[in-house]
Amino acid sequence: MKTTDVAIVGGGPAGLMLAIELGCRGVDCVVLEEDVVAPDFPKANATSSRTMEHYRRRGFSQKIRALGLVPDHPQDVVYCTTLAGRELTRFSIPSRAEALNRSSFGDYGEESWPTPELPHRSQQMFIEPVLREQAQQYESVKLMLGWQASTVSQEEQRVTIQARHTINGEQMELTARYIVGCDGPRSLVRKSCGIRYSGQSEEARDFFGGQMLSVFFSSQTLYQVLGKKRAWQYWAVNAVQRGLLIAIDGIDKFLFCIQLQPGQTPESVDFKPAMFAAMGAPFDFELIAVAPWQAGFTLVADSFSKGRAFIAGDAAHLFTPTGGMGYNTSVDDAVNLGWKLAAVVQGWASEKLLDSYEAERKPIGHRNTAFARSMADSIGSIKVPANVDEDGADAVLVREKMGHALSQHVRNEFNIPGLQLGLRYESSPIVAREPEAPTADQPNNYIPSARPGARAPHVWLDGKSIFDLFGRDYTLLCFTDEGQAAAQADGTRWQETAAAMGLPLDVLYCDSAEAHALYGADRVLVRPDHHIAWRGDASADAAGLLAMACARGSHAGRQLNAA
Repeated sequence: MKTTDVAIVGGGPAGLMLAIELGCRGVDCVVLEEDVVAPDFPKANATSSRTMEHYRRRGFSQKIRALGLVPDHPQDVVYCTTLAGRELTRFSIPSRAEALNRSSFGDYGEESWPTPELPHRSQQMFIEPVLREQAQQYESVKLMLGWQASTVSQEEQRVTIQARHTINGEQMELTARYIVGCDGPRSLVRKSCGIRYSGQSEEARDFFGGQMLSVFFSSQTLYQVLGKKRAWQYWAVNAVQRGLLIAIDGIDKFLFCIQLQPGQTPESVDFKPAMFAAMGAPFDFELIAVAPWQAGFTLVADSFSKGRAFIAGDAAHLFTPTGGMGYNTSVDDAVNLGWKLAAVVQGWASEKLLDSYEAERKPIGHRNTAFARSMADSIGSIKVPANVDEDGADAVLVREKMGHALSQHVRNEFNIPGLQLGLRYESSPIVAREPEAPTADQPNNYIPSARPGARAPHVWLDGKSIFDLFGRDYTLLCFTDEGQAAAQADGTRWQETAAAMGLPLDVLYCDSAEAHALYGADRVLVRPDHHIAWRGDASADAAGLLAMACARGSHAGRQLNAA
């Protein structure tokens, strides 16, 4: 028998990021992951700006930025009649070298993405080994590879998990104070709690709606056959064979996705003719692997917890991959839950704090899956004229019209700073209220705001992002316009109050007028996940606000405005 504070079932991005959040705070946790080796087949391939910010918080965003396409390979998205044929439209995205040195912002526009970390394109199969390495550096994290949970049962004070080693058959019993199911759409933890998904399942579309097939292959000549400026994603949009080609490493590895026709099965379909039809020309390749998957899901769990059990990632929400938000929403779940579990285990927060996990993350699950569905509808239901790839004046006009429509679509799907950076927890019980109405939540437009519940806005301070100056847990941001001595006295008051409560709090003194105007208050309380808990002035009730922010005592859930 083994015991731990937190048992994590599933060692994908959500489970590993949760272990990292717990490990950096010294909380004992065990990760049960049935696969001994990290995945070797492409899956998620877009890391959002927000996820990159989370990796930056834990100090390894540059390791992730070093993965994926070769440094100077454009991360563009291009739509063509056939992949080797006419180009209909292109959305320019910086290469990882350009994103790292901020020398180009492509079609994003620098002002649209106020963040130190632009989105990044790299396969999950490259990222997971880094996440494993990061999790294993913490003494309190036990990563148990090759172990599969078989049963989960709850009692009033603990959770018991029966597990089996997938190779040697060894049996183990594990007890924990809490369990988190990061175990995918068929989640054992979710099923043990009797929690169901709600939403749309297997919606039919001409593309990205039904049974899909992914073909992983290598080719030394494909870039020459494509015959155009390199890109990250190439979409074939024609009346004969639609398809999606993704560059994996910028050298010779690619993934091709097609939708099966009614009556076809992954075992019976001959994908080679479909690949050549979408390409518009034959090419030499070596097959690595083939995998089926299902598109058309827009599902969110009815509840994100029951008793001592929680779910995160695909166990809590299931996406169609348009917009690339499935894996990224999973990482955000883990970050949100991780610091809260640590706070409760370490005793500086009430167990009521854990109730805020569902209150904050379930609305985001609905928000993000709805966006993915809208983008799947946008590209998947587009009607392609039969003459789109023909010669003649009529076909030219058809391509111009298609190109305009696809140009609008690609900007709606990929230029999404509002979706990635504008998430906020307005109705959270651990966030102060402000009387003014919030700005609209717009996927394609981000307006920086330090309104409570929002992600803390980024600003450069002497060449550093303000994010790099925040503490590991809570940070009180003190602007010093009224005088350094007064600000330091107030910061000391807050720190003494936090220390008396056993709550970790750093104070950041800032003399930037730009940052002060951006944050809109003299004092700002920033949470461990870099969301704003409260903002106001130096007369604030520090004890009451800190109690609210960690769901303690009579102040828990209290509505405190900025005054």
